[in-house]
Formats: sequence, structure tokens, C-alpha cells
Amino acid sequence: MQLQRYLDGFNAAGIRVFAVSYDSQEVLGRFSDEFGIEYPLLSDENSEVIRRFGILNTLVRPEESVYGIPYPGLYLVDEDGVVVEKVFHQRYQVRDSAQSVLRSRFGATLDMSENPHAEASSAQAHVSATLAAEQLVPQQRVNLYVRFALEPGLHIYGREVRSGYFATEVEVAAPEAVQVGASEYPPTRPFRMAGVDEDFEVLDGEIEIAVPLTSTVTDGETVPLDVTVRYQACDDRQCFLPQEHRLHLEVPVGRLNRPLPRT
Repeated sequence: MQLQRYLDGFNAAGIRVFAVSYDSQEVLGRFSDEFGIEYPLLSDENSEVIRRFGILNTLVRPEESVYGIPYPGLYLVDEDGVVVEKVFHQRYQVRDSAQSVLRSRFGATLDMSENPHAEASSAQAHVSATLAAEQLVPQQRVNLYVRFALEPGLHIYGREVRSGYFATEVEVAAPEAVQVGASEYPPTRPFRMAGVDEDFEVLDGEIEIAVPLTSTVTDGETVPLDVTVRYQACDDRQCFLPQEHRLHLEVPVGRLNRPLPRT
């Protein structure tokens, strides 16, 4: 369903979408009709291709009803049929949201103006936190994007700095049913401040830190997320006082689509 909802985004990025399932053609046909799926659903009923690719989920026992499923994931294949990137998860209950795949893996532009969002400012930077989806759906990994818009000529430090300076940090506090993954930072560049005989690793320009979230919440209307952002902005001659912003988001709880029975 998410792939279908964001199919225009994949098409705009020049990406054709195919889904491979161990379900029969009949089950896939009914699913396609019921949910209006417009991209090809490929049936691998005996999991022959899944086994050949080495992605059969061996954590599922043969006596289980879902035996034969692959590890959830995706391949990005170029026009010559060469796999240029792949992302898989060990647990079949967890998979990436279409929005996170489009933005973080394929670099596509997304309209996130209607998504859960919070922001704050200091004299040196404007900081925002935006979820890549409109809601948190159980068993789906979605990124929270923390962005920095710095004043011209400024930079902030990376995650490792010498004593006396302050690294850039993003912390997300969430209910126990929401797993918060490790923050994914953009690459830094070396910088040397005037009068200091040492290189620093800094961030500047378009700065976006992604924090993956995986929810198992099925009850309630919203999930609270509290985001703490710490940083120290500097120019080529001086550093300003460290800043801390606390952002709060109330994120709607989504629901899973009920699977059709196999035939």
C-alpha cells in the first residue's frame, strides 16, 4: 500500500517498482484489485527465486504459515541489471517505509509539509524535526529528519571534538514500544580555525541527520516524540555559546492492512 501511495515519487525519481512475493497469482491478483495496486506484483509461489537469491527467511520454521517468505528488503538495480544497492532486515515484521527509502536511499525529493513537525531557532541556526511519514505504522521503519539551517559562514561540529568544544547531538525520547535507532549523520569535512593548530571535523551547508524509528504501537491515537538537539556554531574565528533545543511531536498512529489468506 505504501509503495502504491508513493508510486508517483518513485516514477519521478526514474525508479520502476516491482514486488516479489511467495503468494500465488490468485492471492496477488485479489490484493491488487482490492487495494488498487498499479505496479507489477511477481509471484514466486514456491520461493524458488527467493532461495536462489539467498534471502529465504531461515528464522521462520517450516511448520509456520508464513514459511517461504524472504527477509524484508529491497534491491536497487540499474538499467544494465546490476544491483547497485540493497537493504534488508532480519525480522520479517520490520520494513522500511516508502518515504524513507525514497529520500535516504534514492535521494528523491519528498513533500513533507503535512507530516509531524517541530522547529526552534537561535541566533545562529534554525533547527527542525520532521517525520518522513504522516504517521507511525507498526512494523515499519521510518526516519525522523533533523535539519539545521545555519546562518551564512557558520558551521557546527561533528560527533567527535576535542575537550572544551561541543559535538552535535540528536537524542529522541519515545515510548517503549517505539525503537529508536542510531542517528545517521552526514559526512563531515576538515576545518582549521585561525590561531588553533588542529583540524576539526565540521558540518555545514545542507545538514540533515536521520533517526530511524520502528513502532509496534497499535493502540491510541498519537505517539509522543521528544527530540533534544545540541550543537555549537562557529565561524572561522570564533565559537558561539552551545545551544540546546527541545522539540515535541505528537505523531498519529497508523494501522496495518490485513493480509489476504493464501490459496
